[in-house]
Amino acid sequence: MKKNVIITSGVYPTHGIYSLIKYISYSLLSNSKFKKKYSFKILIFKESIFMKIKKFFLNLYLSIINIFLKDKKRIHGFSYPSKNFVYENRDLSKYCDYFTYENEYDNFKPDLIFPLISSNHSNKYLSAGYIYDLQHCDLPKLFSNNEIKMRHNLFKKILIENETILVNSKFVQKGIIKNYKIKKSKINVIPFLPFIYDRREKSKYDVKKKYRIKDKFFIICNRFWRHKNHEIVFKAFENFLKFNSNYQLVCTGDTSDTRFPFYFEELKYKYHSLILNNRIVILSIIPREDQLKLLETSSAVIQPTLYEGGPGGFSSYEAISYGKKLIISDIPINREIKYKNLILFNPYSYKDLLKKFLKISRIKKNIINKNSSQKNKKKLGNYFLGFIEKTLLYK
Repeated sequence: MKKNVIITSGVYPTHGIYSLIKYISYSLLSNSKFKKKYSFKILIFKESIFMKIKKFFLNLYLSIINIFLKDKKRIHGFSYPSKNFVYENRDLSKYCDYFTYENEYDNFKPDLIFPLISSNHSNKYLSAGYIYDLQHCDLPKLFSNNEIKMRHNLFKKILIENETILVNSKFVQKGIIKNYKIKKSKINVIPFLPFIYDRREKSKYDVKKKYRIKDKFFIICNRFWRHKNHEIVFKAFENFLKFNSNYQLVCTGDTSDTRFPFYFEELKYKYHSLILNNRIVILSIIPREDQLKLLETSSAVIQPTLYEGGPGGFSSYEAISYGKKLIISDIPINREIKYKNLILFNPYSYKDLLKKFLKISRIKKNIINKNSSQKNKKKLGNYFLGFIEKTLLYK
């Protein structure tokens, strides 16, 4: 009889969690051994009306104290719509089911469920927890004391109440050992094996023309959170245009940062002229298909982040999968990336980044060093199969 393995978004899903689910699911489903031995289900969170109402009033309260008490509490966005996930991942739709509360996991009779971003109180199945980052330990200024305490208590429960733990990097693994005194053997580091899981279709339109992009361009695919460090890129690019004016800087991603609600407006004000003249192109959230097409045709992908839970974040996965030059901040976690077209820069020095821009602009022919996506998918599928079989031994 096949064992029942369930992948779940958890009740507080983010785009990062959904990206991880896709990488796990597509890699496992490409593994013939897994499909022979296990039945498979993806549980996608569906927010109830009650939870939406509750979140609305909580956000109203948080907004008031952020403004009047100058607090920095994060506003809780509505969950990524489950129907969007299914629509964007048609190949996975037949494996998807919906849930609203965590106690519904038991209804699916799982033998193993992961990656859990909550503690596991059920004795009916095995579970693997997931720690996405330790930002509250490494960047405490971004959190209130209460948020730090809440995250700290939640992560302690995840680490204790799940049989094993998944993380995206050695950097997070080291942080857990240091801050929570957990044995290294309990923490499993997902190997850095980028691949493109999206089904590629022939383009029916010119994506550059659609977004008024006429020149060569660099691209950033990040939400406008302050720690994503867009400003250092804007400043470097402003100076780069003095040497080479036929470039544009394209930015995709949500423009809101609920802890620093005026951050994007400040950037717009400071670089108003460049944005007005279409040198810096702010696209906000666009269809993933368009984002990937832009990334693929860019001169380079820029990842200026000051903090990540996985090497480079998922935009670096996409850049590497397409063989693009990746200009990335020189922080400890990003040094875990092994890639020929990787260009590290000091994330606090616009002059250093300017040098990288100038160097790339002088290269007459962009030699594309494509990464083997299929090979990486197979390797990752083998890793997760081994992880599942090892975890099931706890039973």
